[in-house]
Amino acid sequence: MTAQRAREVLGLTAYTTRIHQLCYGNFEPPLQPHGGALPPLDFVAPCFRQPFGEGSSRTVSDLTRPARIFDFIMRKTFLPWPGYTDGFTRIQQWLIAHLIAQRPFDLWDLIVSEIEDTVGEGFRGRRQLPYAHWITLLILHARLEPLPAHLQRELTDADTVFPHYDPRQMLRAHHDL
Repeated sequence: MTAQRAREVLGLTAYTTRIHQLCYGNFEPPLQPHGGALPPLDFVAPCFRQPFGEGSSRTVSDLTRPARIFDFIMRKTFLPWPGYTDGFTRIQQWLIAHLIAQRPFDLWDLIVSEIEDTVGEGFRGRRQLPYAHWITLLILHARLEPLPAHLQRELTDADTVFPHYDPRQMLRAHHDL
């Protein structure tokens, strides 16, 4: 399946801004979640409680309420790293700053980059691969020949497919953010 077809199936738009490239440059995976370039102060300042400037702390506890909500959502979807819940990695800073500023970025590129990093780390890594439901959906739409009936049933009945997913349910579960 091509990136263009995956974007069509998932309803994503291709953008030139690539979060992984902003953070890590052109290095090959696996990339360290605590490495990479820090976003500029003026770009991330709206994510943090004021006063914010050179030498200010960049932790989850310093985030504004909207930035904490975005961070929570990202930790449950695109960047579900176990542990380190009090930290705020550089890739998270880039991602949350883009969301707060409402700057478009290529979400498919982020997904593929995270998959590459997770696979590249292998068994010694600590990341999880949260994209099983999207991969299942892509497999359903990518097939060239009809699947046998028993496989079609298994894929469409799988718990990993969320045809009517409502992201607001996460906010209801964690209204104390």
